Amino acid sequence: MKTVVNEPSLFEHMFKNLTFPVIIFEKADENLREYRIYEVNDAACALLNYSKEELLSKEVLSLYNHLAPEVLKTVKELLVKDGKISTVLDLPDRNENMITVEVNASILNIGNQQFIYCMLKEFSTRHCHHDALEVENNYLRTVMNTIQSFILILDQDGRINKWNQYTEQVSGYSLEEVQYKKFWDVFIENPEKQFVVNNYLSGKIPTVYENFWRMKNGEKRFIKWKSKTVEDNEGNLQFVLATGVDITDKILSFKELEKSREKYKALVSSMQDIVITIDRSLKITSVHGKWIKTNDFTMEAFEGKSIHDLFNYSSIQQDEVRKAFSGINTEFEWDLEINGKTHYFHSVLSPILLHNNVIKEVVGVTRDITEKKNLEEHHKRIYEALTSGMILQDTNGMIVYANKNACAILGYDEHSLANMTSLNAEWDAEDASGEPFNGEEHPAMKTLATGEEFSNVEMFVFNPMKNEKRWILVDTRAIFEAGSSNKIEYVLSTFHDITEKKEMDQIMQQSQKLALIGRLASGVVHEIRNPLTSIMGLLKFAEEGQDENKIFDYLPVMKMELEQINRFTNEFIELSYSKESNWTVADLGRIIQYSLNSLKLEIEDHNIETRIENNCNKDILVKCIEPHLKLLFINLFKNSIEAMPYGGSLMVKLECMGEKVLISVIDTGKGISPERLKHLCEPYYSTKEKGTGLGLMRSLKIVHDHNGKIDFSSEEGKGTIVAIELLLN
Repeated sequence: MKTVVNEPSLFEHMFKNLTFPVIIFEKADENLREYRIYEVNDAACALLNYSKEELLSKEVLSLYNHLAPEVLKTVKELLVKDGKISTVLDLPDRNENMITVEVNASILNIGNQQFIYCMLKEFSTRHCHHDALEVENNYLRTVMNTIQSFILILDQDGRINKWNQYTEQVSGYSLEEVQYKKFWDVFIENPEKQFVVNNYLSGKIPTVYENFWRMKNGEKRFIKWKSKTVEDNEGNLQFVLATGVDITDKILSFKELEKSREKYKALVSSMQDIVITIDRSLKITSVHGKWIKTNDFTMEAFEGKSIHDLFNYSSIQQDEVRKAFSGINTEFEWDLEINGKTHYFHSVLSPILLHNNVIKEVVGVTRDITEKKNLEEHHKRIYEALTSGMILQDTNGMIVYANKNACAILGYDEHSLANMTSLNAEWDAEDASGEPFNGEEHPAMKTLATGEEFSNVEMFVFNPMKNEKRWILVDTRAIFEAGSSNKIEYVLSTFHDITEKKEMDQIMQQSQKLALIGRLASGVVHEIRNPLTSIMGLLKFAEEGQDENKIFDYLPVMKMELEQINRFTNEFIELSYSKESNWTVADLGRIIQYSLNSLKLEIEDHNIETRIENNCNKDILVKCIEPHLKLLFINLFKNSIEAMPYGGSLMVKLECMGEKVLISVIDTGKGISPERLKHLCEPYYSTKEKGTGLGLMRSLKIVHDHNGKIDFSSEEGKGTIVAIELLLN
């Protein structure tokens, strides 16, 4: 037998050898068809002429299908109402022969299961078998002690007569300690005690009630009771059967839950946001938050209202609420006109999952974003008033906003731009050198990756409205999240259409090139024609003279003029030709000192003070063509010396800056006028009266060949500074 008892082998033996038939039914549902035969003894099998296996496999209804429905219904209702029934019925045996039996049935609740204990006696047998009844009493006692609930039998004065083992175990008292004592004197405390006594002695014993019982160890347990009174034929109370379920843990859980609810209410009521709960009928069940009082509202203005009233014009928000009930966290924005003022809100909805993963409610945290929306509209009006294009991109590079000028400059409407990123192939972008512009190299994408700002980036992009490519000049800046200096929220790009400017610059550059070519051609003609004229004159003079030997007297002059032409042509050759070999790593300080030493006589003749200031803490090593760098500094030092004919100061300052070195050549000479300064390094634009300007052009070429930079600054009457930047090795 499956029922759990303290000594199952003894119980099974006793049940099996009962002299009267017993059938135990297990009740699975209120519907009678859901009963099944749980256990039978041998006597029941013999009475109905079935084997135990056959009887256990039978449908319960097959034993009663010969009864009229009304009769079966009446029997069932009496059993449910009183918990027991005694009647006479005909039951079919294996051969469908009807056997008249006296049926005594009672309902037993064991744990979460309900059983019907059914004792059968052939109707012809009217005498009482004492042994059989004793076995039955033992069985019932065993069943009672198996039940994990309080079971007490009390007399009419409230004295404890019997109880089960569970009551003894939980209370801590033995039956002998409390038997024949009034239960309220043992377990109930004031002031509840007087209330219980009054009810009991007045005969108003409630069927269902709850109260605290004090156990022997002092622990208080909260018990839910169900009482059944038994009266005699005159209606006098004989005894009370009380069954109780310990619900202490449940009550404590409810109290903790109530505390949690109060904490929750206190918490959400202090929040500036609005916290609402919505049930499955899409009604607002609760609302809390300081916003309600701050804006002169009451909870009643929201509680009990349907979200259809709240979102009366849009099904989008209602769909988001339904998504939350499917277990998905959602968020959305909405607006509501209240007292003639439009409020804008942002809501985040989350499902409330119970222990069985059932979602009965969702909770929504709603923030009033009216000020933010108004500020956004204000900013939008400012953005639209900008003459430059402006776009805003999120952390994925997606364009989330573009002003009108951005649409006009780029050739897309606002809706089209909102679906694009810097990686789109439609841009067909090129950089300033005409190379394809990879989307990842876009300054906005680089700002997203690094947080750095990028300025004056030229891009050549396709404009679909004008069906041509246009030049734009782009600046990008990172917008960081509030309170953060490294978490990027957006990238702001501003840009201008510089197509017309680029075209004008190209025209100007072409004009400057033509002017430069003209000036160069004029200088070349001048530099070559002057010595040639002198040579031609001497030859003609010698040709017309009487003494042919005089030509030998003119040869030194002619040679000097030819050497001048040769030097001039060499300068041009050096400008366009440099040897790729002979690159080496040299000490820059040594090169500068060598160059100064090479001009020692000129420096002393001009009474010039020289000084080298080295701010580097290490050897200054550069990869270079050493003779070219020596020539560079000799040319620069010569220019400084010639600018100080009556003495002065020449200082060379060295500063190391990371991977670079800055060399400043500073003199206190006569300086250069602003007009001459901007044309330095152009051929035939020299600071010297008879200079060609090719020396500075050569200096510029040497610096560029070494991947460096050169810059000139000067003030008339105060001196000149030449700043050179070279890469360290």
